[in-house]
Amino acid sequence: MKSNYFFNNNIYKIDFILFCYISGGEKITFDNIKKYVSVDIEASGRSPGKYSMLSLGACIVGDTSIQFYRELKPISDKFIYASMKIGCLELECTKDKGERYDATSPKFSPRMVLDVLKEEGQEPKKVMNDFREWVVDSTKDYLPIIAATPMKVDGMFITWYFDNFCKYEDPFGYGGEDMNSVYHGKEKDRNVHMAELGLRPQSMPHHALQDAIIQAKEFEAVLKGIR
Repeated sequence: MKSNYFFNNNIYKIDFILFCYISGGEKITFDNIKKYVSVDIEASGRSPGKYSMLSLGACIVGDTSIQFYRELKPISDKFIYASMKIGCLELECTKDKGERYDATSPKFSPRMVLDVLKEEGQEPKKVMNDFREWVVDSTKDYLPIIAATPMKVDGMFITWYFDNFCKYEDPFGYGGEDMNSVYHGKEKDRNVHMAELGLRPQSMPHHALQDAIIQAKEFEAVLKGIR
């Protein structure tokens, strides 16, 4: 039977906030209990189930030294070439294996990369259970909030993989924050992008952990500007 403890515990935190507000108790805001987890994934295609999550990186917004990174066994042989050209740029399991594994090479072979991941990647079930444990431990006494950009892609893969491979509840529940959307609200301009903050390299490395760290630092700067 799946444990609902963590999900229910988050509900209790929200109930406590409402109680304090109604009863005139100590003022507590969501910022006091939220802990953002910056997440980035690289994948073999546009949607989970049909395509595979190749790597998963995460860190805590406000303390990027608290990190998580895994490379996963694919769940199918399907891929979109353009997605693999991006998602395989910085895979650690294919470093120094030659040009057939180099996403920048004209001889790049996505199928050969998937074969390496089948051998060297970790089982999705282990990765998602390890990730859940890391999230719970890293956000102890806080409400964990997944944060990504774009949330549509990263959040979709994370949710699907939790639902299909984790024996416990998704620690993020139904919520999440799209980082750029928060930045749009701060600037009151839907055309701005966090890249304009000047905190990232000229191009993203497309290593799931490194991307998560860069985005976490940008998001931290955005949050400081609206508190």
